[in-house]
Amino acid sequence: MENDFLENYFREITELISDSSKVINDLIDVKKTILLASKRGKKIIIAGNGGSSAIASHFSVDLTKNANIRCTNFNEPDLITCFSNDYGYEHWVEKAVEFYGDEGDVFIGISSSGSSKNILNGCHAAHENFFSSV
Repeated sequence: MENDFLENYFREITELISDSSKVINDLIDVKKTILLASKRGKKIIIAGNGGSSAIASHFSVDLTKNANIRCTNFNEPDLITCFSNDYGYEHWVEKAVEFYGDEGDVFIGISSSGSSKNILNGCHAAHENFFSSV
């Protein structure tokens, strides 16, 4: 059973990165989007949940400290619990995007499964509320 899990895991990763040129082009597009927003004086907002929240925090700090790009992340327990309590867990990121996002900002939602409702709802809110999401 452990073998099955690991074999499936590595098979899925291999499939995801089998066309490295697409991954590289996508990363270059993300970089261009971030740099353009920064050049225009806009901010980058990053959110993730679970382990992805740690990735979001780390990436946010790296962008700020190493690239001098204004960046923040939604990883504060008070924000998460307040918005989850008031709007429901599936909508806390969406509401945070609506409250904190400005026109021209970039939102990056991180979900290792790709199907976290709260992160997807945040991406939809970013798209609908006049700023970029990647």
